[in-house]
Amino acid sequence: MLKPYNYSYSKIQKVQSFVNHVMLDVIFNAKNIAAVTFSSILVLPKYRNLIDGINNDYVLTPLAEAYIICKTLNRTQIKLLKTAVYNNNKIRELCNGDIEPVKYDQIEAIDVNLKKAIKTFCDSLYDHCIKRAPFYTEYEDINAYYKTVVKKSSVCKCCGIHKVLTQFHTHRSALDHYLPRKHYPFNSLNFKNLIPICDICNGKYKLSEDTLYITNNKGKKNESKTRTVAFYPYSRTTHDIEIDITFNKAFDSTIEPEDIEIDITSTGSTDKITSWDRIFGIKENFKAECCTDEMRMYYEEQYIADMNFGKTHEQYIDILERNKYGDMNFLKIPFLKAINK
Repeated sequence: MLKPYNYSYSKIQKVQSFVNHVMLDVIFNAKNIAAVTFSSILVLPKYRNLIDGINNDYVLTPLAEAYIICKTLNRTQIKLLKTAVYNNNKIRELCNGDIEPVKYDQIEAIDVNLKKAIKTFCDSLYDHCIKRAPFYTEYEDINAYYKTVVKKSSVCKCCGIHKVLTQFHTHRSALDHYLPRKHYPFNSLNFKNLIPICDICNGKYKLSEDTLYITNNKGKKNESKTRTVAFYPYSRTTHDIEIDITFNKAFDSTIEPEDIEIDITSTGSTDKITSWDRIFGIKENFKAECCTDEMRMYYEEQYIADMNFGKTHEQYIDILERNKYGDMNFLKIPFLKAINK
């Protein structure tokens, strides 16, 4: 992605401790607990209302189902489940390829009903529980948290083109599960896995695309998965991304994406660039933007006008490079260079 998000520490992030406690200390420890069935009395007092104060279908029932199944599992199976909790919440290490995740299909291989129960619990936490009073009174309203992350910035940091709603709107844009909750359990409320994202990136491109695995020969008998790496969205380091644009015909109002070649590079981050493009359709978005009336009008109205006031091509680009990430200059700079070619 163009720029990482600033991770804003907030009370709401502590909800992950509830998930870790329930799973590691109770559900996956069921064989060592005398109680035959699960109830909120088995968890720490501070967490009991997060179970009793929520619709049973969202929390109590799936946890009770998982508890009974886990009483029958062997050490190897329990170890895998615990690894899923530990590893799947280390978002930075997963993105960098330092550790391996545990996916739902691995849990399904243990017991299909266990997978269903865990998925119901994890999905319900984000879809329903976080919006209920027992959660937002104990932690924080998720909409308030969103505002602390986006603040006044209206540009989507994934594509750098489209807009997100800011702290000044009464509504908010989506919080995307960077590692999709469809594939990865136990991190649906890990706020290092939740990023503000524009509706185009979220609803048209990423969807449930697996961030960490490339699908080879999709839909065929020899379909396979290849592990890859990805940008960590809350990195403290901004990657120096270079974009090169080439027009295969003279630029005019008839330019189309097929007439454009785009190369995106970043030293030491080739595979992460590839993942970024695969997940969010970056090159397609950039090509489409270069073909818009707005981009052509920008060139005609601003660039040509400034040239008439005595600025050279290089001087004008130098001005834009002083604020590379402002006003979509990261794309305007290679766009103008391509025209000059």
